[in-house]
Amino acid sequence: MSIEQEIIDYIFDQHAVRKYYIFGERQPITLDTELTKGELNIIWEDAQDTLDYYFKHWNVKLNGFEISEYFDPAFTGKIVETKPLYVWMLVNSAEAGEWLYD
Repeated sequence: MSIEQEIIDYIFDQHAVRKYYIFGERQPITLDTELTKGELNIIWEDAQDTLDYYFKHWNVKLNGFEISEYFDPAFTGKIVETKPLYVWMLVNSAEAGEWLYD
C-alpha cells in the first residue's frame, strides 16, 4: 500500500464523519480534504493525537512544525487565525521524510 493510501485510510478511520450524524455513509477523504475546517473540522485535542501518530508512524521530521499554526487552541479564549492543513501536505511530507511547509 502506498503512503498516500495509508494516510488517507488513517484519516478516514480516525476522523471521517457520517453524513447524517450517527448513520449514513462516511464522508470520503481525498488529498484535497482539509483537516482544520470544512468536512472534518478536527479540534485541537484530536489533532494533537493524530499528528503525534503521523510524525512517529511515518517517521517525519518536525522541521519546526507548530500545531498552533494550523489548529486553534480554543482553550486560550482568543480567536487565532490559522493556516489550512490538507491531506496532500501530510502525504508530501511523509514521502519526503520531513515537514515541508511553514
